Amino acid sequence: MRASGVDEARLRRARVPHAGLAAWGGLKSVAAGSGGPARVPAWRRRAWILAVALAAISPKVSAGGDAAQINAALVAALPADGTTDVVVIAQPSTPDAPRAWSATHVAAAPAAIKDVLLDPAHYRALIPSLIKSDLELPNGGPPVVDWELEVPLFNLSGRMSLSNRPDGVTIELFEGDFAPGRISFTVAPSATGGATLIVDAVLDVNRSSWLLRRILKRSPAGEPAALTAAAYVALRAVALRAEHPSGRFAWRARAPLAPPASWLPDPRPLAAVPLAPLRARGVVALVARTPADRLGGVAAAVTLSATAPAVAAILRDPTSWRAFPGWETIRVRPGPNGPGAEVKDNLPLVDLDAGWTAEPGGLLRWVATAGATRGARLGWDVMPDTAGSIAALTLYPRLETTGTIGRKFIAAEPLLEEGLSLALAFADAAGLKAALITSR
Repeated sequence: MRASGVDEARLRRARVPHAGLAAWGGLKSVAAGSGGPARVPAWRRRAWILAVALAAISPKVSAGGDAAQINAALVAALPADGTTDVVVIAQPSTPDAPRAWSATHVAAAPAAIKDVLLDPAHYRALIPSLIKSDLELPNGGPPVVDWELEVPLFNLSGRMSLSNRPDGVTIELFEGDFAPGRISFTVAPSATGGATLIVDAVLDVNRSSWLLRRILKRSPAGEPAALTAAAYVALRAVALRAEHPSGRFAWRARAPLAPPASWLPDPRPLAAVPLAPLRARGVVALVARTPADRLGGVAAAVTLSATAPAVAAILRDPTSWRAFPGWETIRVRPGPNGPGAEVKDNLPLVDLDAGWTAEPGGLLRWVATAGATRGARLGWDVMPDTAGSIAALTLYPRLETTGTIGRKFIAAEPLLEEGLSLALAFADAAGLKAALITSR
């Protein structure tokens, strides 16, 4: 089978089940999972279970021999501004083992970051909703943490082991939701000061609450979307704790949620030649933060076999948004700067109905001028590539305005403003690629 290019007819009839909402349930799966098997009382039996579990999952979640190359590419891709993060979501995704990488600058030394990860006393100041983080120090084995998260609509709890590496810390999830799984943190000094923190995460997000499992079934992009939100929150939570180590509670931005003055981030670096190894692994994204450490915007790029002019012509038509998960009805409306649209969704628990108006300037940019998400932004940049083109979706979705669920989750963990927006951008970009590319 080979990619044959753009199938416009298929795009116009595409109906992709919603995947971005998978993040609602996965948002809090930062440190591990929950609700799994009953705890075994005898330590020797627990140690045996741990050893067997880690041995069983090691082929699935092995970091692989190219971990150094991936980490180097992530570090090279990080913008120098210190407020933009890089994320890669593996595509195609492995069932029950989605994978994502992310990298951020940290204004702290590598040793301070490792201290945060290796001392469970920090954990309640890592994640605001963490209500339990009990440490066990077995003889001859890695430390084990028994934890629980209080999440709106359901709780998460589980068990994980901590392994200290020279360049970071590995968390192995061996019991409870999202197990088996692994979250590997790698830290290194930064040439500009501070450190670079990289997360490589693999979680079985299907092992979780009944609500999350129901949401994940709606789309093949559900699992990686949920993982991406969780892994990004883990990345930034550790970074913020390392930067603010003395507070009793987790440090979080408290500035009002509002669109920044300009569109962020600049998506053009996503097409840079040095990022080709990352694009080969899946969807590559940038997450921009404002000076107040609020969401500035998300850009997610996919590679396409069609030429840039052909893709741009299709994306200029708002009916192409039918490829976005849950966007059921698109009614195009003319406007002074180009066509806009009235959008109706078919999603439970959230309200994405909106009227979108094209921005002046000739670029593929729209702003929500009606509906609950008024002020939200949606844009496309299409850039040539040696194998066809690269399409980058820029979003500022204002998920906190979509209803009670979004508002409560972001209030409970403010980092989900970025994590959920990232998951949504991934789901939308992946949905578009699935609609544009045919195989034969």
